[in-house]
Amino acid sequence: MVLLTNRIVSLDLTVLLLRPPSMDEILATLTAPRPDLKPIPGTIPLTPLAAILPPLTYYLGLVLLPPFRTQTRRQLIPIIRSLLALVAGFLFFQLPLKYHVPFSIGLTYQLALVGLYGGCRVLDAFFISPYLFNHIPRRVKYHQEPRSETSGVWRNRALSNSYFSLHFLQPRKAAITETATTEEGLPKSWKDRASWALELELAMRGAGFTWTSADVRHTKKTWTPTAWDRVHSILLHVLPVLGASLAIIRYIHVRNLQIEGGLSLSFDDLSFFNQILLTAALGGFLMTGFSLAHSMFAILLAPLKPHPLSYFPPLYTIRIWDLTSIRSFWSYGWHRLFSRLFLVYGVWPGEWIERKVTGKSANEPADIGKVLGGFVSSAFVHSFAAYTVVGGRVRDALGEAEFFASCGVAVVVEEIVKRSILWFRQRHNQDVSKGTTRGSEMWYDGIVGRVWWISVLLYNGRCFARGWVKAGLVKEMAGA
Repeated sequence: MVLLTNRIVSLDLTVLLLRPPSMDEILATLTAPRPDLKPIPGTIPLTPLAAILPPLTYYLGLVLLPPFRTQTRRQLIPIIRSLLALVAGFLFFQLPLKYHVPFSIGLTYQLALVGLYGGCRVLDAFFISPYLFNHIPRRVKYHQEPRSETSGVWRNRALSNSYFSLHFLQPRKAAITETATTEEGLPKSWKDRASWALELELAMRGAGFTWTSADVRHTKKTWTPTAWDRVHSILLHVLPVLGASLAIIRYIHVRNLQIEGGLSLSFDDLSFFNQILLTAALGGFLMTGFSLAHSMFAILLAPLKPHPLSYFPPLYTIRIWDLTSIRSFWSYGWHRLFSRLFLVYGVWPGEWIERKVTGKSANEPADIGKVLGGFVSSAFVHSFAAYTVVGGRVRDALGEAEFFASCGVAVVVEEIVKRSILWFRQRHNQDVSKGTTRGSEMWYDGIVGRVWWISVLLYNGRCFARGWVKAGLVKEMAGA
């Protein structure tokens, strides 16, 4: 949406005033191929049929996923279902390898995310969960109870408005405690199957299921924003920060990256200050962009309440200035829309590898494998998306991988240092009266933690920004 708006703004304003363009001219401008788009060699423009078939085939397979009662259907349906799943997975995975969006670098990048995420989701739904864990997703019902906080007018007001963290949403309702119960049984009738399949296919955006709840829910302590809360958030918080981020991106591109002939300099030609500033602006753009899309869909589907399709839990749950570590940022300060993907294809394999190497039992925690596995899977997903917009050159697509891999290492180092410091403080009995972990905390810990996580993300985030400059994403965001 933002990228298309930039294309409109970039039209010659003088021409617009003298002769307003027709709808055909506007569409032609928006869909004109970008000469700086560098797709994978051999890919072709995306067709409507190629875009529709993967989710449609996936949906038809989901309709058949819950078990049937009759013996005849039990024998025949699994074969049809597996064939549909294989076709859907193949169609999803081939999307970024066969097609590109000729008029947008950003949409081509997102096409890769959709294809990879969709294909992995199909394998999880039809093969990994049913056959390895004997699990078919069940609906989850959420129960909300008012939650009282510490006394004090300003404290209560701050907590009731603390759904911030650059989601900028300030609910008017009181804070709540949200619990979940799993529905018994699976859909039987065709009507229930059709509804269940649609909800599960759209589960990434927040419908409650036993295997997707972690994708969107960070904690039981949350809020219940209304449609007006979301409108208020968009108008007074999201759009100003989104606009400021785009303005900074455009300023840096026009003043420091763009040269004559439509060519651009590289990210490394920027001063260190401008590299950090561009990285911060891209981070703000991504956070507010996710927030804007999430809130807009929540507003559009709000009239469907109490249907699960209208359920949009908070995207972020901690204000950004309350974060004190890299781990807390990725756990609570960022969205979890890809949580299931990273869990199945990163966290679980990482834990398995650590247990095999160290000899740990299944009941022992494998935190290092968990953290590194999650970040390695994230590194692959984002680097693959970059690969589709840098002409298929692996080296130019490694910026995202370096960023996420470094974050994983930083989380592990952070946890080791944190535990070592707490052990040292307790051993030297700094808090004689308590002698506990809480008592071992110092007044400056929060300050050091904030400086640490912000510095790591901005410094290492330059790898991410460098890749976006190479791909032309920054140029497109700047409206150039």
